[in-house]
Amino acid sequence: MKFLWQQIVVFLIVLFTALTVSAYRISEYMEKKIYEDREMQLLRYGENIVDNYFSREDLVRASQLLSSEKIIIQVNLSDGRIIYPTYDQRFGSKLSKEDLEQIAKGVNVGLRYSQRYIDPDTQLQMATVYIPLKENQVAGFPTGFISLGAPLEDLEEKVTAMQEKVLFAYSLAGIAGIGISVFFSIYQTNKLKHLQKASQEIASGNYEIKVNTKGNDEFADLSRDFQKMADSLVQYEAEVERQESLRRQFMMDVAHEMRTPLTTMSGLLEGLRYNMIPENQVDRSLELIHSETQRLTRLVNENLDYERIRNKQISLKKVEIDTKELFEKIKAQLQVKADEKNNLIKSKVSDDFTLWADYDRIMQILINLVTNAIQFSQDSEIEIEASMVEEGSQIKVIDHGIGIDTAQIRSIWERFYKVDVSRKNTKFGESGIGLAVVQSLVEAHDGQIEVESEVGKGSVFTILLPRPTK
Repeated sequence: MKFLWQQIVVFLIVLFTALTVSAYRISEYMEKKIYEDREMQLLRYGENIVDNYFSREDLVRASQLLSSEKIIIQVNLSDGRIIYPTYDQRFGSKLSKEDLEQIAKGVNVGLRYSQRYIDPDTQLQMATVYIPLKENQVAGFPTGFISLGAPLEDLEEKVTAMQEKVLFAYSLAGIAGIGISVFFSIYQTNKLKHLQKASQEIASGNYEIKVNTKGNDEFADLSRDFQKMADSLVQYEAEVERQESLRRQFMMDVAHEMRTPLTTMSGLLEGLRYNMIPENQVDRSLELIHSETQRLTRLVNENLDYERIRNKQISLKKVEIDTKELFEKIKAQLQVKADEKNNLIKSKVSDDFTLWADYDRIMQILINLVTNAIQFSQDSEIEIEASMVEEGSQIKVIDHGIGIDTAQIRSIWERFYKVDVSRKNTKFGESGIGLAVVQSLVEAHDGQIEVESEVGKGSVFTILLPRPTK
């Protein structure tokens, strides 16, 4: 069954169940109220006659007045025999023994229904009340009771009229309920159809859709979640395209990086093979071949290392590290490269600084960062600082080079990304993967790395590692 019809059927079942129960209870209440009102009316009339000590003449006049309302007044003896307005016992009260006993005790008896004569030839179903009568409470009458009765038909007509009104109201409410339920069902179904159409668009590859997210119900929540999903798919598609662009650029970079050393090596090997290189240049040629081979090896190793780190296939052996000695080794290892750019490496370690990390990996992290600083600095200082902060051990690598544009900072941690494609021919960081490795290694230490940079003024890379634990 379609969702629209499911809703309509459910709404109608609930609606008609509620209306039926309500109509029944209202009808029952109103019927009871009609009978109670009639009973109270008759009792008031009777009590007024008794309490005011009506004479026989007053009683006759009251009977004439109440006849317009089809109310009949009778006076009976204690045993139920009628003495007013006739002595014809066909008009007697026909009360039960129990009711007569209640009257004898001075208790009013409420509505009783019985077939009674209203004249010698007419018998009607009557609703009657009975009020105890002491001697002379109505002049000229002995102890007994007075009764006031009205045709039951009148009450039944009122009940029928009331029931017809309830039924009419019930019908109007039912029609209105059907209309509302159909409208609401169509309204809700249209929301689902809109989402269905949107999902079909997404299935066909169109992620740039907009759905109506207004409202506070579950459908609105679903629409908002659906819109978030669609927006995420748009971002994902853009990210896939960006990553694909980076991959293509990486393939070109790798091809370029590999072609240059391979071309050099091929030419030198060809020359050595056919003795085309002078004897005094042989050693130099072999050195170049060795250098280019190391360059290719580094390119491959960086990628393999990144994959191992990303897939958590490395194990860290954390030890307490002599940071001053570590910094001196880095300076000694990289100073030659720094001298080529006329840069000076300086280090500073606070007296209370302690570092708990994998020695080889922290060395790799800092070598990458300092090498990166050297690559993009000229005629300036490169500083390595270590200090303790509230969160743990903090190491900063500061340069005063060309800096990084704010829009590019998020991307520098991505594999193969290069801030400037023209830098791909630089001597260091050929693959564009160094900072991706750095970030992965820092995270493997449960640490964080951040960068602050301003174009033309330099960059500050900050590493924060947890406090030493043994």
